[in-house]
Amino acid sequence: MLAEAEHLPTTAKNIAKLGDKYSPEYSRWAFGQWELRRKAVEKFPRGMQMQFTRAGLEMATHSRIAAYHASLFPVGAEVLDATCGIGSDLVALAARGPVIGVDLEREHIDCARFNLTVFGFAGKVAQGDALEFLAKGWDYVYSDPGRRDESQRVINPEDYLPPVWDVVDSIRRCKKAVIKLSPMLRDEFLQSLGGDIEFVSFGRECREALMIFPGGGQVTAVHIESGERAAATPLPRTDEEPSGYLFEADPALIRAHALGIFGMAGVGDSNGYLTGDKWVESPWLRGYEILWCGPWRIRMVKEALLEGNWRVDAVKKRGVQIEPTTVIRQVELGGGRPVQLVLYPVGQKVCAALVRRID
Repeated sequence: MLAEAEHLPTTAKNIAKLGDKYSPEYSRWAFGQWELRRKAVEKFPRGMQMQFTRAGLEMATHSRIAAYHASLFPVGAEVLDATCGIGSDLVALAARGPVIGVDLEREHIDCARFNLTVFGFAGKVAQGDALEFLAKGWDYVYSDPGRRDESQRVINPEDYLPPVWDVVDSIRRCKKAVIKLSPMLRDEFLQSLGGDIEFVSFGRECREALMIFPGGGQVTAVHIESGERAAATPLPRTDEEPSGYLFEADPALIRAHALGIFGMAGVGDSNGYLTGDKWVESPWLRGYEILWCGPWRIRMVKEALLEGNWRVDAVKKRGVQIEPTTVIRQVELGGGRPVQLVLYPVGQKVCAALVRRID
């Protein structure tokens, strides 16, 4: 039945047709699976062969990030995935050694088992409470606690199930344990857990905060695509005006408080823009040539645009409450070479810079 639904449009007529042949429930499931599989290819190289639940796919770790998670554990060591979901991390862990997956949801268990076979891996998957399994004692544990609701952003530790502190208390004696949390959780809470903290960058986004135990509180940013790491390093200084080049830092670098690794000055109170007279090539940075800078005054920006024969095609901002589409209309002049307008705060005032992206 699943094969029959693959190339059929998801219409009420087609769902009813297969429903008459098999059952309405199975028909809806089959069409739903193909919808999820088409979305899953963004995360998994074999997404069109795997099985998913809608919630499970939404929360599943991208395969590149899951491979990094797995690399944190010794090759050949048995790892418990205490909250395995549909098996995204479980598959990556199975590529390096024996695994045991646990989840409360029966549907997730079935998906995880199926997805292990898609990749040709063996592993045990059981339905049960993560904390009960953790209480048995394990040398190596990975956990990605679920959200209590379907909201995308978690900023309150109480939103996790099982509770984060209960998971942490259960893994204190592990040789190594990794817990995936939201990068939006406050520093104070993450530090109170007692492990090392890694903020993970992928696709130019800060995707997660990894708590790694045992650890001494070291804070690091990790860049998945390049493999580069950056330890927390404060800025040496901040300059009110940029000079030479302006650099936009990766969100994970910002979150890890590692902006100082390049020795460049921060730009005003932007918390994310850096500046220097020398060009710096790094996967952590996007670089721009500075064409003009000054206070944010529409008249002054327009004069600079006219003089340089430029036009603003994008507005970038940090720390200012200004709507970019409104700004573009305010400084629109017509023709000219495309440049970007950067807005950032310095105390109570807003400053501006016209820049050109350097690829």
